[in-house]
Amino acid sequence: MNAIFQYVYLAVFFGMAMAVPLAIATWVMVGSRAASVWVLVYLLPLFCFPNASWGLIETAAGSNFYTRGTGTFFFSAINLMLFGLAAQAFVMRRFGNLPPARHNLKVPAAIFGALMLGNLAVFFAMPNVYWFQLLAPSGLLNVFNLMLAFYVLTTCFGDDKALDRLVNLLIAVVALRGVWGLVRYVALGGDPANFYSNFQHINVKLTFFDINDSFLAATCFFLVVWRLLTDQVRGLGMRSLYVGIALLELFIVVFSYRRTGWAGFGLALLLLAFNVNRVQRAWLLGSYVFAGLPLLIYKLVQRSATSVAHGGASGGSLLERAFPDIIQHGSLSFTTGRFAELYAAFLSVRESPLWGLGAWGRYDGFRFSDLAWHQGDFGWMHSGVLHIALKTGLIGVVAMLIVMVGAFRFVRRNNARLAPRERGVLLAGAAGLLFMLPNWLFGTPVIEYRTMQLIALALALPYCAVAVADRRG
Repeated sequence: MNAIFQYVYLAVFFGMAMAVPLAIATWVMVGSRAASVWVLVYLLPLFCFPNASWGLIETAAGSNFYTRGTGTFFFSAINLMLFGLAAQAFVMRRFGNLPPARHNLKVPAAIFGALMLGNLAVFFAMPNVYWFQLLAPSGLLNVFNLMLAFYVLTTCFGDDKALDRLVNLLIAVVALRGVWGLVRYVALGGDPANFYSNFQHINVKLTFFDINDSFLAATCFFLVVWRLLTDQVRGLGMRSLYVGIALLELFIVVFSYRRTGWAGFGLALLLLAFNVNRVQRAWLLGSYVFAGLPLLIYKLVQRSATSVAHGGASGGSLLERAFPDIIQHGSLSFTTGRFAELYAAFLSVRESPLWGLGAWGRYDGFRFSDLAWHQGDFGWMHSGVLHIALKTGLIGVVAMLIVMVGAFRFVRRNNARLAPRERGVLLAGAAGLLFMLPNWLFGTPVIEYRTMQLIALALALPYCAVAVADRRG
């Protein structure tokens, strides 16, 4: 019976992946606006399914949703679906009636495109590099996937109704998933993918370990609070529902125990506070200082205490016990602990600082005993910035910075002129990018399909919001 369910589960998503190219022909008959429905179908699994392999003690073969189908095809089923959506978006841009959202990211897109073509050209001259290394997720594949997702989203969601459907779907699905996270936390021991408990022996329960679930919760929180503060929600019942959703998503982020999530959420909350009126800003900043900050400090101390009680580092300062992977023996260490892999990667990047070592590039981590847990796989590290530097050098890092600067300049230029509804979507995208900033610095976004797709969503939202506002006049 289990085998039958597995085959049905796999067949559903392969059927979806194969159906998307056929939607191109359907688009010709029913009109370009129907294409956004396919994108919502694609986004729904991204909202719901975590990367189930991280933090689990035992992982059954093929249990990661984002590798489904790689045993038959090199690309996963959901990646194939993205390729189909990109083909559909290409047709829409040439023959559709709805123009795509305009953006200011063509230059960095061209730079990354040139880097990928350069990697392809060099690959044919490298006898010891294989095609699966060129196209591996530990290379530049997910950067390409991010570009495709941005292309699709800015093509299909420049219409007001389509964008409303996207935002409402995000709020509804994330709220329902938050309810599940709360029930599981209270009654079922929390997320089983608990790296802190399973591997670091810290006695804490989690809502969701995957940073993307905290990202979605933070984005949902921003949207519902913005609607409440700008009087877009009417009626006591609806306002109560929105307040409940906001408190639920706040709980999800705080009790994820992800330090990068806490830092990113703080940045998103500051963005919210400085884009409302003075009275609301005073209340928000006051709540951050007198309620939010003490709560986070308490949870950090609690995490530190449970770490010590269950075999973690004891003695030393609070910072040393709270950040044992960063601060050791009373000082910040850049060559041991968490920063050991970053230091090893930096030493390898210096060998080719301008171009990097290619999509297949690896850093020399064998020189550091602290990196034995990598088990010889040194194609990735806990820094998206250094990952890009290793694979594409300073050119890729500069292109990435141009993307961030361009996106925030676009938000700043258009922020004041938008109506509250579109402005909320514009700022929610910016909040999502800010939330992911600590993860870019100290996480592993580039090797994770779901992370890069949700970053593409955050990146596209401001441009879609402005496109809708411009068409409304």
